[in-house]
Order: sequence, then C-alpha cells, then structure tokens
Amino acid sequence: MSLRERLPELRRYVLIEVTAVLVFVSAALLWSLRHLLLEVLVSLVLAVIAEPGVKLLIRGKMRRSLAVTTVFVVILALVVAIVFFLTVPIYSAAVRFAHQLPHLVSTLSQNHGQLAHLLVTLHLQSYLHNTSIKLTQILSSAASPAYLAAKRVVSTVVNLATIFILAVFLSLEGPLIIKSVLGLMSPEVAQRADGLRREMSRSVTRYLLGNLATSAIAGLVIGITLALLGVPYAGVLAVWVGLVDLLPLVGGLLAGVPTVIVALLHSQFDGVVVLIVFLVYQQIENHVLNPLVFSRAVKLNPLWILLSVLIGAQLAHIEGALLAIPVASAAQVVARSIWQDRLSRRLLLLNQASSSSTAPLDERRGDGRSTSS
Repeated sequence: MSLRERLPELRRYVLIEVTAVLVFVSAALLWSLRHLLLEVLVSLVLAVIAEPGVKLLIRGKMRRSLAVTTVFVVILALVVAIVFFLTVPIYSAAVRFAHQLPHLVSTLSQNHGQLAHLLVTLHLQSYLHNTSIKLTQILSSAASPAYLAAKRVVSTVVNLATIFILAVFLSLEGPLIIKSVLGLMSPEVAQRADGLRREMSRSVTRYLLGNLATSAIAGLVIGITLALLGVPYAGVLAVWVGLVDLLPLVGGLLAGVPTVIVALLHSQFDGVVVLIVFLVYQQIENHVLNPLVFSRAVKLNPLWILLSVLIGAQLAHIEGALLAIPVASAAQVVARSIWQDRLSRRLLLLNQASSSSTAPLDERRGDGRSTSS
C-alpha cells in the first residue's frame, strides 16, 4: 500500500492521538482549577438565588444595576448579621467557660458524688486539672493559635468576598451574556436553548427557596421550643439549626445533637422535650415538607439525591454537598430534554417510514378501483 493510500488512515490515527492528549490536558487543567470552578459555581447559584428579587424590583420600574445592588446589599447584611449573632455569644461563652474550668474542676474534686468517685477511679482528676490550667493559659496568651485563627478567618473572608463579587457581576452581565450566546445560534436552536435555560433556572430556584423555607421553619420551631423551656442561647441554637438544616440528608442530625446536649445540660426534662420535638419535626420535614420540595421543584429520585450529595461532599466537602442537588437538578433537566428530543426524532422517523410503506398500497387500491369502474 502506497503512502498516498495510507494517508487517510494516518490522519485518523493522528486525530485520535491529538484528541486523547487534549482530553487529558483539559481534565488535568480542570482538576487543578477545581477550587476556582467551585467558587464560580457557588457564585452562579448565588446569582440564581438573587434573580427573583432582582426581577421583582425591575417590575417596580427600577434599573437592573440598582436592583442588583439593592438585593446583594440585603443579602450581605443578612449574612453579616447571622455571623455576628452566632460568633459573639459562642466566643464569649467559650472564653467564660475556659476561665471557669479550673474552678469547676476543683469544686468537683472536693465533692463526694458519683461523678467525683468516677473521676478518682479512672485517675482523671489530675489530668482534668492540668488540662484546665493549660487551656486557660493558652486562651489568655495565645499568640500562635490566634495568628492561625486570624489567618483562616482572613482567608475565608477573602474567598467569600470573591464569591460575592463574582455573583454580582454574573447577575449584572448575565442577561447580556445570554443574549450574546443565543445570538450566535440559529433561531430554532436559540429558542430551545433559552427554554432549557429557563427550566433549569426555575428548578434550581424552587429547590433553593424550598430548602431555605424548610430550614427557616426548623430554626423557628426549635427556637420557640428552647425559649419556652428557658434554655440559654435559644436564639443562637435556633440560627444554628436553621443553617445546618440546609445540608441535605444529614443536616437534621448535625443540628439536633448539640442542641439536645445543651438542653440536657440545662435539665433532663428540657433535653427530653427538645429531643421529642426534633424527632417529630424531622418526621414532618422528611415525609411532608421535603417530598413537596423535591417532587415539585426538582423531581429527583431519592437515590439520585443521595448519590449526588455523596459525590458533592467527596469532591468539595460541605460546599459540594450544598450544591449537589441544584447541580443534579440542572443536569436532569438537560438529560430529560436530550432524551425527549431523541424520542421525538425516533417517532418522527417511524411515522415517516409507516406513511411511506402504506402509500403504495393506497395507490394500488386506488388504481384497482379505477380499473374496475
């Protein structure tokens, strides 16, 4: 075989090799930029959350730039208020507990109750005493831990600020970008792509708003219960429950364990009551509220929800778990659209084939009738 005859085969081989290299390089690049892609994805979800409020203000004759600024200022104020409301009481309580720990240990060692006897039996008295002194010294003069904590706080604040700024720009420039991309397509493809985008946006927005609603209900129910029982830090625990309940599947457990423990430390009766309220509410949320949200908003199978959350948590920890269901919902919308398009094309081909096969028979019947007449 001459070189000219083998040239097409060589071209195919080179094309396959180049494609494989490009796929490998693209995968490596995406993996190295996964943190940046995660920030962009979080910003996109935040822009989607803000879009209903932006549209509402635009209907009130407000310019989009001013509407976006107003909505994101409100979101920022809510985030700052929640962080301040959570961190200040927790920090003050932790410092007060650390300073009182040596006194509590010495008081416990002087008593003759069952707990003191258990500490003596397990030889934990001296360990607790030494640990309490070291903890107090660390908290009173903690240059290195304070530096590390400040460094982490600054890093977190910078990441959140980056996500927030990206979300603002996505919300401002989103309509123009969408219009430019749709303008590059044919009218039929552009109409279909725009409909698909609207359906994905509605699905993600409904899920996020539904999840926020169920989390707010959980925080309100637990907060009212703790306030009626007189448990300290009822507001902080209510905000904690509302935030952690945003996590799918495991949010209720993570929110309930520390809340029930704090209620038990206040009194056994309060702990039992809070535990019962948690169990009852979780049943209502799992069997009434969540099915309404998932079935009507995202229409996801429970197994698909579980797999999405596990994959998201494995790839990006808590952020991935939070974003797993919206991303899975958008992917399901795209997959359903592609499947329906392929199914409609198959039905169209079958109808054309059946019509073409019946047409000659009809013509022959027509010819026979005309001949007999």
